[in-house]
Amino acid sequence: MQTAAEPVVLVASAEFTLKSSAVRRTLEQRLIDDLKFALRRDELGCSRVEKEAARFVVFGTKDTDLAAAVCRKVFGVAYAASAVLLTNPTLDAIVQSIVGMAQQKLSSGMSFAIRAHRSSSGHVSSHDVEVEAGTGVLRSCKEREVRVDLDDPDLTFYVDLTGADAYVYCHKLNGPGGLPLSAEWKMLAALDSGPLSVLAALAMMRRGCVVELFIPVSNTIANLTFEAQLALAQRVGKLVTRPSYKAFVMEIGELPAGWNLVTDWRDFVRASAVKFAREKRFKGLIFGEVAGQLSSLNCYSGLSPLPIFYPLLGLDEEDLTELIRLAALDSRELSMDWDLGGRSYASQSEMKLLIEELQVPSVREVQF
Repeated sequence: MQTAAEPVVLVASAEFTLKSSAVRRTLEQRLIDDLKFALRRDELGCSRVEKEAARFVVFGTKDTDLAAAVCRKVFGVAYAASAVLLTNPTLDAIVQSIVGMAQQKLSSGMSFAIRAHRSSSGHVSSHDVEVEAGTGVLRSCKEREVRVDLDDPDLTFYVDLTGADAYVYCHKLNGPGGLPLSAEWKMLAALDSGPLSVLAALAMMRRGCVVELFIPVSNTIANLTFEAQLALAQRVGKLVTRPSYKAFVMEIGELPAGWNLVTDWRDFVRASAVKFAREKRFKGLIFGEVAGQLSSLNCYSGLSPLPIFYPLLGLDEEDLTELIRLAALDSRELSMDWDLGGRSYASQSEMKLLIEELQVPSVREVQF
């Protein structure tokens, strides 16, 4: 028996198929939990999330367009789409659903394509859907002079055929990909390079790491006011699918004898982060360089008992652009010169002495 179309959100995972079946089940459940939390946090809700073939289907959310925009920001999501679920539809019902969507979405002179894919056996052919729906859209939108373009369409209508059911949608919102949070290590990122530190933290979160922030603040060092640093940290916190997200704030006062506040503060911050991360049993440290030779950055790595990661090194423009979009950064913030002053790259002997004798200033925990 055919039922009415039901609004849903269709979510595709990123890298799960590369894992063993046991690991894949764990990652899938983590992703489901993260999707539910993100939707509850934004007061969109959902009645349930079900796995269907290689997709996850979100039911019962208040607004599927808004819900898809929320789901796209969850780590482990390849894309999210606001869709309609047709239960046991006929070919004609699928065609009519696409035609109705086309009448809403296609403007005069636009081109379109229809992509149907079947993931399991059923009574409706994907080829028939493409042919019949294409004909139906051309006929219904004839006065708008729309046209078919299979190579570079202005709008693509997608039909996922699964068993007796069909999902119809026309917009895929790309997600961050990668793995769900907590799939890998808990790490500490030093927020000493402005938005570059934010991007570095997100790059590691995309690999499944829960990343907490070590936040230096100062009333005398440019860009390190508490308000500015907390605003940057909140960009990371908004993407953490956990009930609370904590970070650690360290106020920079006078540096030890022999170190200059103007030129050496970043070395001091990083040495403090090394000692703090070891004390709190983090699994690694994250720094935000976007360019440079590793050989010139390893003054910390040779002295730290923990591995140090520079996840932005080697990323191409497309990867960086995607991280910038995810962090919701604007051009003004990125144009600020964060990659120069305050980084001296002290020698290993100097850094060793600093780390051994360093007393980490008082660090307080904040949650948001």
